[in-house]
Amino acid sequence: MNTQQESKLAWILALAAEPKPDQVAETHAVVVGLLCAKPDQSPEDLARHLAALQVGDWSSAQIMDQLGSALQALREELASSDLRFQPLLPSEDRGLHERTQCLAHWCSGFLTGFGAGQPSISGSDAREALQMLEQIARAATDSEADQEAEEGAYAELVEFVRVAVLLLREDNLPRP
Repeated sequence: MNTQQESKLAWILALAAEPKPDQVAETHAVVVGLLCAKPDQSPEDLARHLAALQVGDWSSAQIMDQLGSALQALREELASSDLRFQPLLPSEDRGLHERTQCLAHWCSGFLTGFGAGQPSISGSDAREALQMLEQIARAATDSEADQEAEEGAYAELVEFVRVAVLLLREDNLPRP
């Protein structure tokens, strides 16, 4: 796990109701979903949304005080021109079943946060991306399948999720 992911993990653990990997992934995704649905929302509005969704057991003021800089760093990661955003998921040293389960929870959390942000979906690519994320939220592994093929499919899904998130954020940026 790189330093950037360790930093994300520290503040997500502070928010997550349970420190289980799937709950940490889902919590990260709720925050990302809110940031993508309303990329221009103020930090205070984001904190209010997170408190209203009961992400953690914190008030909006506590979220701002304790996590304001971490939330800003995530906002900057999503907006970076070098496309450095990565969903917070377990590393490859964890089993494929656990990583797939976390990816499914991540997508579910993203859809929750994104929907709560009341986005406006204008492009057909954005609509298709949302439909695919809904399908990935139901992902599971097949113990009978070729593990190497399953690993390849997982890597492709993670990359798709990453790109879909950036596409949905872009689709919701305010237009001049």
